[in-house]
Amino acid sequence: MYLHGNEKVKVHNLNCKLICLLRNVFVIAAILLEKNLQSVANYLILSLAVADLLVACLVMPLSAVYEISREWKLGPELCDMWTSSDVLCCTASILHLVAIALDRYWAVTDIDYAHQRTAKRIGIMIVILWILSFLVSIAPMLGWKDPEWNKRLENYECLVSQDIGYQIFATASSFYVPLLAILFLYWRIFLVARKRIRRRQQNPPSS
Repeated sequence: MYLHGNEKVKVHNLNCKLICLLRNVFVIAAILLEKNLQSVANYLILSLAVADLLVACLVMPLSAVYEISREWKLGPELCDMWTSSDVLCCTASILHLVAIALDRYWAVTDIDYAHQRTAKRIGIMIVILWILSFLVSIAPMLGWKDPEWNKRLENYECLVSQDIGYQIFATASSFYVPLLAILFLYWRIFLVARKRIRRRQQNPPSS
């Protein structure tokens, strides 16, 4: 059966959503069921998979409906919930990448960190990540919206708040600041690793 261009895009997007859903289900199941993977270090990976799974379960279905119908007829409340869930899950996913980079940085630079990496410490880190993500996502529901928000809904269009202040706040919190933090942390990890390799080359172990 021949598919037109738009239909091919929709099928491709549906396949990507299904792959995303299954991939994260497998990651969560592997960590929960396999004892060898139930380490404190993998708690962040588990929470990251939950965040990505929530994107597939809460955001993608309504996104698919909106993409197919090309109109938002589900009301302002659901629009608020959908866009906020999108920001929440995506922000949480990105912040988890920062936390994983920070965890690896501490593991490389601090000899005693392996003993300090307790379930409580990682659990507190995960809670902080979700709270920060919630604060970023809840702002539009508390009124931080642009003046055209209601007008867009009347035209059956649902978008996250286009207020310039919120856009700067959200994009900085959800992308630019985490990106810079990840680049900095992995750069520091690279420098430490290179320094150790050079030290080993200069001082080879005696046989």
